[in-house]
Amino acid sequence: MKLMHTKLPDFIQKVQDAGKKRRPDTEVELIGLENLKSAKLASLRVGRIEEELVEITEDPEVSKVQVYMLPQIPETIHCVVIKALRKDGTSPKTILESMFITAPAPECYYHDSEVVDDRRVAYD
Repeated sequence: MKLMHTKLPDFIQKVQDAGKKRRPDTEVELIGLENLKSAKLASLRVGRIEEELVEITEDPEVSKVQVYMLPQIPETIHCVVIKALRKDGTSPKTILESMFITAPAPECYYHDSEVVDDRRVAYD
């Protein structure tokens, strides 16, 4: 099971390393995971993203790469955990709530690209 998943800090480092593999001065910006403290990602997909970062930075004109991590479906349900804590660290009550989070569609981020190579999985 350990080999099937990549921990979030390792993923962030792999994105940075892959974006700088061709030219170490390439700026790599990862957007969308700022609020995640812990997560695991499918290792096969991480490997694909690494390869695609190396591919996209082969163009000598590329000086910066932005990687956006967005929900696949613009409106998704997230679980909100509201936990009360006492000074001694014990919890008298926790409330679970649902939150709909709306995110911009991917088109908002690539509308000015000359070429869009869509390699997403089709869910037909």
